[in-house]
Amino acid sequence: MNKAPAFIASFLFFIVMAFAAINITGSYSPVQQSIGSISRLLFSTYIIPFELLSVVLVGGIIGMFHTAEDEE
Repeated sequence: MNKAPAFIASFLFFIVMAFAAINITGSYSPVQQSIGSISRLLFSTYIIPFELLSVVLVGGIIGMFHTAEDEE
């Protein structure tokens, strides 16, 4: 098995994550949030990632059942 592609992929992953971690800006002091403000953000600004995540999770659940069914 050729381990070079796995090494290159993991190396690139860590490089991208390092650049992302370096470029984090903002305040890290805790702020008070309410469920209402979180839900407004979730269903307005972040609706597309929320829906994509739900599709991926449902696909994973279906795949899990399909794999478990094949094992019998």
